[in-house]
Amino acid sequence: MRQRRLLTWLLVGLVAVLVAADDPPAGSDPGAARSESGSVSPPKVFLFPVLLPITGTADTELISSVDRLLSELGEVSERPIMIFEFRADGTGGSGASHFERAFSLARYLTSDRLSRVRTVAYLPSTVSGHAVLPVLACEQIIMAPDAELGEAGRDESSIGRTIRAAYEEVANHRRTIPVPLVLGMLDRTVTVSEVQLVDGGVRYVLAEELAALRGEGKIWKDSTVIPAGDLGKFSGRQLRLKYGFASHMAANRQELAGALKVPATAIDDAAGLGAWKAVRVDVRGRLTSRTVEDALRTIQAVRDKREANLIFLRIDSPGGSLLPALQLVSFLAETDARSLRTVSFVDGEALSVAALAALVCDEAYARPDAKLGGPGEAFFNAEELRHAREVVREAAQRKGRDWSLLAGLMDPQLEVFRCRHEETGEVRLFCEEERAGQPRAEQWKRGNRLDLAEGLSGSQAREYGLIKGTADDAAEVFGRLKIEQEVVVAERNRVVAAIERLATQAWFAHTLLFVAFFALISEASTPGIGVAGFVSSVCFLLFFWCQFLNGTAGWLEVLLFVGGLAFLGLEVFVLPGFGVFGIGGVVMVLTSIVLASQTFVWPRNAYQLGQLPNSLITVGTACGGVLFAVYVMQRYLAEIPILRNLTLPSWTEQEGLERKEAVVDWSYLEGKRGVTTTQLTPSGKAQFGDDVVSVISDGILVPRGTAVRVAQVLGNRVLVEPVEGGSDG
Repeated sequence: MRQRRLLTWLLVGLVAVLVAADDPPAGSDPGAARSESGSVSPPKVFLFPVLLPITGTADTELISSVDRLLSELGEVSERPIMIFEFRADGTGGSGASHFERAFSLARYLTSDRLSRVRTVAYLPSTVSGHAVLPVLACEQIIMAPDAELGEAGRDESSIGRTIRAAYEEVANHRRTIPVPLVLGMLDRTVTVSEVQLVDGGVRYVLAEELAALRGEGKIWKDSTVIPAGDLGKFSGRQLRLKYGFASHMAANRQELAGALKVPATAIDDAAGLGAWKAVRVDVRGRLTSRTVEDALRTIQAVRDKREANLIFLRIDSPGGSLLPALQLVSFLAETDARSLRTVSFVDGEALSVAALAALVCDEAYARPDAKLGGPGEAFFNAEELRHAREVVREAAQRKGRDWSLLAGLMDPQLEVFRCRHEETGEVRLFCEEERAGQPRAEQWKRGNRLDLAEGLSGSQAREYGLIKGTADDAAEVFGRLKIEQEVVVAERNRVVAAIERLATQAWFAHTLLFVAFFALISEASTPGIGVAGFVSSVCFLLFFWCQFLNGTAGWLEVLLFVGGLAFLGLEVFVLPGFGVFGIGGVVMVLTSIVLASQTFVWPRNAYQLGQLPNSLITVGTACGGVLFAVYVMQRYLAEIPILRNLTLPSWTEQEGLERKEAVVDWSYLEGKRGVTTTQLTPSGKAQFGDDVVSVISDGILVPRGTAVRVAQVLGNRVLVEPVEGGSDG
């Protein structure tokens, strides 16, 4: 008898070892290793959230979604996996699951309709009350280590025959958890014991069966598992390690994928197939406080009003300011997919921090040639990168993902390696910090370093499991999501949106600069202030307004521009000649326009270095266009009556115009001496004999009563200089 018992226990131990060997560590992704070895692709996996409590029409809605998917699947070569994720509904509501609704769902899960799929109950958090019933109806149970299952009868004052029969029916059908333990979760009046039989077997029995076994002498050892008066409740750690009723433990979806031996990106959230109500939010251009606030305000309004259950972010951005971008990343990471799912599509580029906003969504897609990560609009110092890494780590943990690759896309100094697990062969992408934080970190062996200096293409991001897939356009993504209703495009005021779209166009800024410079030159060539001056001012204002909207202009650019114009005016109207104020004013104006066309003062990464020529070309094109236009108008348009007044006069015409505008000919005064009758600052009056004439000094202050000599006469302009001696009276 003892030899038989010993042999039995040895067999039990061998089976346990084999089961443990088949159970990969939490968080593993054997699918990745299998794909590298060239084996058969993993089965299709679909995830349906089961929102708790199960009340109202929750069962019929879920059954309808599953039926819709089953009808679309058709015949498949490998048995698909359906995961039912049991979570609170995310709306803050509370209450008990209704027995009728829970039993209806449980009977459906055990019906022949689902015989061609593999059903998995996933419990990331505690499930109690009658929601336990559909959990028992699944073929396989996977739980988070600290999640609990049990206390099924907590909301019942007494357990009737109908309820008891329902639990027995479901438990007997699947046998994931023995019937006595299930009844111990349901009924406080029962006592459940664990019995080790003389022949080596282990059974869980109620009091009546325990007494019968004792009478037959079949019990070697017994212990009470659930005493009378209590309701059974077991953690994921107990159900997996102690009892073996849970097949795996998984704290998040990545570990869930590893337990099922499929890549994390293979899990499709199928709850909304055919029932998605989507709103598209475009995130284009630089990420600034304004653009991020607009996006957040839109998403919050959709969530609060429950206008849709899916937000589709179409992203085409070179990055931008760090704090607003991280605010968007945190918000998207915290958005509960059970009430509002987020899907992103990179339609062009998502550089630097813009890549993080795309990749923390519940699903991400990109064009095959799209660019994700790498140098962007802004350059970040070490302290800013450290802060960003903390935000990325927290966001990735919320989504159940590794964070190293995400952080590496915006931080070129972060070294990310391809790491392989010695026992399972699983491959994951870690930096040294994240690798060291893994359980049994010494088993993760570092391989080749990933080259992330220039970011990743859409195809590479799919290969690394960062995105769900690639698509040529948003319509293709809508098709994959099976969005049947028209996608609403979120916009503010249509007129404002159209104006802002126009303001972001490069050709519009070039045109404004062309007109502004042309009108400025035209105004400078004619006396007084006219229409050209007004047009020039408006164009310059619109140009800087566009750059403010684009997030490239600030007070520095405005002050440089205004200061440059002031110096030019001082040189032209006050100081004769063209000296340091004139040259400095031109340099300041051109510098302000260059800086207003970019987000940096001096390029500090590859992207900024590539943008600098574009900024210079913007100014060069505008100035060159003005000179060309002036030449053409002088050469060919001067004879057109309507345009004659808009053209600059030639040098010959200018001399004739000056002679015509001279009211009095003062040329006879050249070389004569007189005395100032007013102070010259630098203009004023002087007397030459009987004539009192308006004069101007050579940029110096001349007191009243000073002797002066006429140095030069240009039309009606008399230039004088101080001399020793009296007037020429």
